[in-house]
Amino acid sequence: MNHYQFLIPLITLLLGIFFMAGTEILGDEKSGEIPWLVHAFVLALAFFQQAMLYRMPPTLFVRGGMSLDGVTQLFSCAILILALITQLNRRDERRSLSSQINILSLGTVVFSLVAIQSNRFLFGIISLLGMIWTSQSALAAESDPRGQPALVHSAIIRGLVFLVGGVFLCLLALSTFGETQIDEIQRMIVRAHFRDEPLFALEIFITFLAAFTMGIPPFQGLFGSSRQKASWSLSIGLGGVFAVTGMSLFVRWGLVVFSRVAIGGLELEPLTNLNIFLVIRVLSSTALVLCPFLSLSNRNLRGSFLIFMLNPFIQCLFAFSFGQKETLAHGMVDILVSVFVLGMMISSAQSLNLTHDTSLQDWTGVGRRNRSGTLGLLIALAGEAGFAPFYGSLLVQKTLSINSWHVIFLLLNMALSGFYVARLVALAFHRGSALGFERGSGEPVFAPESPRKMWFALQFVLLIFIGIFWQPLYKYGAFSIRSFFGEI
Repeated sequence: MNHYQFLIPLITLLLGIFFMAGTEILGDEKSGEIPWLVHAFVLALAFFQQAMLYRMPPTLFVRGGMSLDGVTQLFSCAILILALITQLNRRDERRSLSSQINILSLGTVVFSLVAIQSNRFLFGIISLLGMIWTSQSALAAESDPRGQPALVHSAIIRGLVFLVGGVFLCLLALSTFGETQIDEIQRMIVRAHFRDEPLFALEIFITFLAAFTMGIPPFQGLFGSSRQKASWSLSIGLGGVFAVTGMSLFVRWGLVVFSRVAIGGLELEPLTNLNIFLVIRVLSSTALVLCPFLSLSNRNLRGSFLIFMLNPFIQCLFAFSFGQKETLAHGMVDILVSVFVLGMMISSAQSLNLTHDTSLQDWTGVGRRNRSGTLGLLIALAGEAGFAPFYGSLLVQKTLSINSWHVIFLLLNMALSGFYVARLVALAFHRGSALGFERGSGEPVFAPESPRKMWFALQFVLLIFIGIFWQPLYKYGAFSIRSFFGEI
């Protein structure tokens, strides 16, 4: 087994892109469902290939350019699972058979995997730029044709602004260390003494780039208005891909570079005077309050859901900021579980036929017309809030047991999230609304067919099963971070 074998999933995805591009160029009108089928097949194949790579040694570097360890393995699997769930839910959408959208969304997944597995800042910045442009183009292709040029131009500008920040980061790393390779920079910080000013600037740049990639409040300008009229599956799916990628930047570019194992081997300690854990804690504490608050104040359901879907990732980031081994392991697993929660959110929103301008008034009474879809969406929101019996409640419990006054922000997040979910539950089953029609369409919201009900039930059972029998997943998360604590 050679070190280049972990590039096989990326090669599989690229072959799928080339095949769909060839089908589009040849203009085969009989291709029909081929782009959708090829997209789903290469994602499933790449996931199984990526999962099999965990049998390899935990840390491998290919000429310093890319890396594979337990953390990158888990993040990569989360990206592929979310992309596959998104693609499967797009089966009945109007634009699901479009080769352009399939190529662009699959390109976003490829760039995301490269950004996660990259061992150099420069490669990561280029990959993130590719993610921004391909994802924005895919979202623009699903919107009103008259507004597509404006969305594409806006995406180009956002990508260039992000590129400028990334170039400054690379130049700062080169001027300070003479290197942009992540593992080499970490070794230099451990062994040598550097001035505090460039290290401070490097930490701040990495933190803000990761926050913009995740899109956590108040750093939400990366997507702009591109998700307002796109499909639910693509809007939530691509948002989740960026959230997982941003989490990998916080972990691999932030914690790995600027921390080391403390005495006792049960937690990490900062390497610089500017505590990277404190910086991330302040950022995540702010987001813990803003995320449910902005969701509550947003009268548009799509905008509200697209903000609240980031709540479990923010809770994980807050747990990571304490650097403790147990919370790190639970947080890594919660990222993987959150992917399945987003999948349930996608399928439920599609079942309810919610439009881009659905408001709270339109939501009132929807549970009396489509009970299974409404319950599925509310269960997904409860999982994102971190309530029991879902796995996120374990992470919240472990974080609250830490002796720190910062846990007040997590308690406030739980209170606001609980009020947010409770308000949606009350409105969904309220008797005061008897409209029965989707806003602007004139079509009633019918109950889903039996196969979709079975799909909801399967997802619900899976989430409950993971929340109750969480020990195997926790062991997987603990094993994924062993290299952080010098155990391998």
